[in-house]
Amino acid sequence: MCYSKEVQLLTALIIFISCVLYYFVYKHKYSKAWEKKFLINVLFVFLCIAGHQFFEFLSLVTQNQLIYKLGLIISICSMYFLLKTLEILTDEKLHSKIAVVVIAITAISIALTPVLFEGTRFFVRGSFNYLLWALPYLFLFIYWHICAWNAMKYLNHASKRMFLFYLFAIVDISFILSMIYVLIGYTLHSVNVCYDSPSIWCTFFVIQAAIVPFFLSMLHHHIFTRPKKTTTLSWKKTIWYLMVSLIILLILFATLPFFNCLSWKFVFP
Repeated sequence: MCYSKEVQLLTALIIFISCVLYYFVYKHKYSKAWEKKFLINVLFVFLCIAGHQFFEFLSLVTQNQLIYKLGLIISICSMYFLLKTLEILTDEKLHSKIAVVVIAITAISIALTPVLFEGTRFFVRGSFNYLLWALPYLFLFIYWHICAWNAMKYLNHASKRMFLFYLFAIVDISFILSMIYVLIGYTLHSVNVCYDSPSIWCTFFVIQAAIVPFFLSMLHHHIFTRPKKTTTLSWKKTIWYLMVSLIILLILFATLPFFNCLSWKFVFP
């Protein structure tokens, strides 16, 4: 049975309604300017994923390539806001405008690439050169993690635990669970790791909407001690982190032949 249209619409609505609810609840609870700014950027992360889910629903209804492409671009925009949440939480400038450049290049490449897509099970399977979208997405995702782990070194013990919760509450739980599902599905249910995993991850993202309010409440109760001095990540470290992100991405890319990802085509195999 294929319930992809219904699931995409339902997850989009759940995430969107959650964002509206959390905005009105926490904008009154937060008294500090940085807390409110952090809240807005967290909600933008979620709204980008909700937008992606909604545009996937519309693309299945209309079979329109442009709508599907817009959904992909909206989704990767979440990485910019994710970096902004980290900058605000750590009070450290991480050159998040790098993400804007990467997203812009990705958007242009997607706009120029013909795509096909179809609903399958509870997600959407896209068939085109997914590397044009998946690699920049993962590149920014890895960079965010490296910056986060570096920042965590300078926090006290209680704040480190809170910071780790931040990683899981915003994105990581859905990513881990979706990858477990994909790998099990690859073995047992012919899930295509290359074509299916992006939509599966975004669908699983609805789980984060149920977890993030716990983190937002803990932040409100000042369990996390934010650094008092604003700092800027040096360009030397930034370039190093970007290089490490690229190396990790290439290592992941080296495993793709096992999943037949290097034979991706512009049409369904």
